[in-house]
Amino acid sequence: MTIVVVASLAALIVLVCSQVFVIRDIMVVGNRNLLREEVVTQSGVEPGDNLLSITSQQLKARLEQNRYIEYVGHEFDYRGTLTLRISERLGMAVVYDLGYYYVLDETGMVLECAGSTYPAGVAGPKVSGFAIEPNSRITVGEKLPVHDKRQLEVMEAVLGELDEAGVISRTSELNIKNTENIYLFTAEGAKVVLGDLSSIRAKMLIAREVLNIGEASGDLMGAKIDVSNGNNAHYIPAVLPTVTPVPTVTPTIAPETTPGR
Repeated sequence: MTIVVVASLAALIVLVCSQVFVIRDIMVVGNRNLLREEVVTQSGVEPGDNLLSITSQQLKARLEQNRYIEYVGHEFDYRGTLTLRISERLGMAVVYDLGYYYVLDETGMVLECAGSTYPAGVAGPKVSGFAIEPNSRITVGEKLPVHDKRQLEVMEAVLGELDEAGVISRTSELNIKNTENIYLFTAEGAKVVLGDLSSIRAKMLIAREVLNIGEASGDLMGAKIDVSNGNNAHYIPAVLPTVTPVPTVTPTIAPETTPGR
């Protein structure tokens, strides 16, 4: 009798759990360009599946087969809604190597090879100065194989601040060859010297204001804006103003006096 009761209770518990953990709806949080349906299909989860048969490792492996998706986590509520939390990788930079253009996200993940044509639709600039690891191969879906990992950290920090300041779309090139002397070029033709990463947010905000002023006056082509001290900007226009000489009175020499007789 005891065995029958225990077995019945076990069966009841299994039945209840199977109903409680049934997935009835699926939500996606964190997608910006990808459609919800694309993410759900990539996850391999469907309404009617049991949550207990799904693991975080499975979801991560399935979702990140799409290199534009980074799995963050998932949640399940009492209504049977499974929420998939992702971070969508965006094309934030372009790198040129051995005749090919590559699109990177802000962390240096290679999202695609665009071939010999500069890719359209990338939010950020071309990044130059990378020291690519010798005898390495740039592979889509992997981090850019750089010799100095510090360069990737600097790129990520600068791209983030450019995006935060709202000037990433007007930045044409970012040079990080020397991580202590970072500089960039704007689409208007100005060079902005950032120096190192110290006070990078303040530097970016100062540069933005100077760029806005220069844009209004049409005086940016060939100009140099040095914000490396993090406190103010040193602006050097492409053409320095010519100093107009100030007319002065030509001195006259007084005649020698004739001694009196």
